Amino acid sequence: MHRSLLTSLLAVACLAGCATATTAAAADTLVAPDPAAQQLTALDGTIVWVSGAFGHQRLMQRAPDGTIAPVRNAPESRSYRSIDLGHDSDGKLRLTYLRCDTSASCKSLWDDLDGRRATFRNLTLPRCTISTAVSQWRTRLAYGLACTGSAANRKLTGLYTKNGSRNAVRLPRPKDAVKFGVTSIESVDLRGTRVAAIAADIFEYSFSQTVAGKDMRSFLAAASEGESDENARGLAIQSASTHWTLTDSTHTGDPNEALIFRQTGDCLQRERLVGAPDAEGFEAIDLAVDGATLYLLKPGSGIVTHTFTADPTLTCP
Repeated sequence: MHRSLLTSLLAVACLAGCATATTAAAADTLVAPDPAAQQLTALDGTIVWVSGAFGHQRLMQRAPDGTIAPVRNAPESRSYRSIDLGHDSDGKLRLTYLRCDTSASCKSLWDDLDGRRATFRNLTLPRCTISTAVSQWRTRLAYGLACTGSAANRKLTGLYTKNGSRNAVRLPRPKDAVKFGVTSIESVDLRGTRVAAIAADIFEYSFSQTVAGKDMRSFLAAASEGESDENARGLAIQSASTHWTLTDSTHTGDPNEALIFRQTGDCLQRERLVGAPDAEGFEAIDLAVDGATLYLLKPGSGIVTHTFTADPTLTCP
């Protein structure tokens, strides 16, 4: 059977009965029940997620005291394509998202979780649109741009950061992403002076670097070829040294898997959550990290805390 390039490069030696490939996560604790949950983000004890089917989506919030309610004054929308929690210039929580009220119109907004929101201005370039929710940390922003038109303009597609009133700066992509022409930025997270992103095409790369474009760390998070279909769906920075990625993986003839990756420096660890045989869905479709707490979004259930168990067959230097 053909296996994906991702599986080959990670040198997966674990067989079907391997103890690290679990069908259930016994330590998971449900903290936000919502069978319709679609995406999540978490920070400072607050969790925000998208709820509802495409065409009728709402933003929901779990406060640090456990209270669950809709995000104040946030309207129902056709779709919320991307969400993120960060800090504003005063250090207060700020939710950012892409809200798409029609198939051709998506607004990039910030929301203070107290009923006030506004559109981000002056971030795009001619014939370019924002491809992710803007991630904000104090005065700094990070986001993806997708550019069309001439070949020169298409080359402007990529990951950008902007600090205050200064001009936006495009950051580099991993060498292999450049080699294979992977330019589309589909997820972004910013914490302090560290930014992480997913560059996606047939191959998908998860990477992080400083806002100055230094200290690049990256890995192949997904590859869709032959009988394999993989999508890097979750991204979160935990600290200056650690970022997380969740990939949903389908191989013809095998159970579906949700792969949780943790990259700390040059050390890449992974946990496999294997679905039941013949199950169509995945054990998890998104993740978020808040301090030492890892959250997973489990389809049909809601948001759970999860204890990461690294695959011992993937050793670190």
